[in-house]
Amino acid sequence: MNMVMLILEGDLTPDKAAKLEANFADGVQTQDPGLVESFFVKNQNKCKIITLWESREALSSMKSKGTPKWVLMFRYAGAEPTMLAYDVVNSFMKGK
Repeated sequence: MNMVMLILEGDLTPDKAAKLEANFADGVQTQDPGLVESFFVKNQNKCKIITLWESREALSSMKSKGTPKWVLMFRYAGAEPTMLAYDVVNSFMKGK
């Protein structure tokens, strides 16, 4: 099975970006089954939450439980994200 990368992104004002960053810090305290890694990244007003999942099945299982917490993080910050999922075809990690 291939891993899947889910990317949520939106343009946020600085105060909303700060709120999203706090939401992310709180939200990652509990992990979804099948979640491998998660990141909060930003470049000026563009914010992204990137999550890496063990498989498409793990991602589908998380989505089947209702609105994903990653989407809610954006909504609680006052923004509606776009969401795209990508199959991880190849990867590299230093030291692995």
